[in-house]
Amino acid sequence: MSINLADDAVHALNRASAAAARAGAEAISPRNILAGVVSQRAPGLLELIGPLGLELEALPEEMRDLPETYHGHLPFTSDAHEVLAAAVTAASESGGGATTSGHLLLGVARAGDAPSRQTLEAWGLVEAALAAALAPQPDDGADTVTATPAAGPALLLVLSIALACTGDTAPDAAQHTGDPFAAAPADGTFPQIGPAPPDYVPTAAGAPSTDIWLGRLDRDEHGDLVVSGLSNATDRDGYDNQPAFDPAGSALYYTAAMDSTQTDTFRHLVEDGTTERVTHTPDASEFSPTPIPAQDAFSAIHENNGFQYLWRYGADGSELGPIFATAEPVGYHAWADERTVAMFILGSPPTLQVGDALSGEIRVVAENPGRSIHRIPGSSEISFVRKVDDEEWWIERLDPASGRSERIVRTLPGREDHAWTPGGEILMGDGAVLFVWSEETGWREIADLGTGSDDISRIAVSPDGSRIALVRSRTDSEG
Repeated sequence: MSINLADDAVHALNRASAAAARAGAEAISPRNILAGVVSQRAPGLLELIGPLGLELEALPEEMRDLPETYHGHLPFTSDAHEVLAAAVTAASESGGGATTSGHLLLGVARAGDAPSRQTLEAWGLVEAALAAALAPQPDDGADTVTATPAAGPALLLVLSIALACTGDTAPDAAQHTGDPFAAAPADGTFPQIGPAPPDYVPTAAGAPSTDIWLGRLDRDEHGDLVVSGLSNATDRDGYDNQPAFDPAGSALYYTAAMDSTQTDTFRHLVEDGTTERVTHTPDASEFSPTPIPAQDAFSAIHENNGFQYLWRYGADGSELGPIFATAEPVGYHAWADERTVAMFILGSPPTLQVGDALSGEIRVVAENPGRSIHRIPGSSEISFVRKVDDEEWWIERLDPASGRSERIVRTLPGREDHAWTPGGEILMGDGAVLFVWSEETGWREIADLGTGSDDISRIAVSPDGSRIALVRSRTDSEG
């Protein structure tokens, strides 16, 4: 059994992903499928709906202005699964040809949720009219075998796998290994790194003494955030910093300075409190370990003889190599989705750049960013701090696809490190006090952590929002 999606259906579903992501949804709905179909303006679709009197230019903007693709993989709602199954069934009934965007429309009419079906009816695209327009034509030459209604759950599984593989393809080297990234950077040949210059000072030499504190993040009876059970997970003199939870929230990656010349990546297991060393790279240092979405791997800044590249490592610490050849020196980074990463690039001025790990495209999207860069939960957008001047700093929301950004809120004075909760709140420390921001309340204090350590700097929240990691200095220096 095979499922044959026509090109226009593939593109329509990619646009449906973009519609869902732009709306901040975590799954594709029937209305998103509807938007993806009609925004594409495929010739076959225009020929289908033209006689039915639908004027595409009169549709809402969300149905007309969608990017051609979305570089992430969103799941489908249960209603959307029903639409996809109905569309494939309709294609089978009409002669066994490919499932087209017209069949997707019919799928919405037959199995979509009430709002999406009502939208179609308001446009005059009722099920009977669509079915008649898609009725089999004699001698159409179709010879593709498609799934039948009896396929049931297997159909949906195969279709979901097929859809997850749509979008732009990766370089050829990645297609035969099961690895989504190519063996070599897509943006060029990685340069040879020679001896360190005479004035080179490893970053580890100036690293402050910091600890990572780990605790729970709960809500009280009023729904307000409460921090509890904080304990020092790395209690030692030295640099323990840059925490990032794994997707399950069961482990915390972080950077530790082994001496004044070199750092490695460590992993703290949350439940049993044990810590393991992940990388062993005596000739290089790693900073800012960050799990890569949909991979059993993490990225980190790889510092070698004064050069700082974005590097990839297996979960076991094995070096998988550079991700980009031309982005340097990278200071900090965050993944928007499986292939798109925002990078703080050092320079005068420093810049925020967005890179596509599969195509190798890298674009400058902002100047004078801060070091704190994060994916906004439930979206493929990135937050960063834009430093307008010494006293005016803003947290901004960036759409990596368009490069457009907008202001969210001013930071606490002189503070830039922040993190998001799954509920859309922003956490930020000021001295030993932890603050939270929401659109409803603005900035407000939620915890005073005055004992045990000094200033709060970097913050990480587990994906499910139940745990928090705080970096605090052991001295008056800033982490």
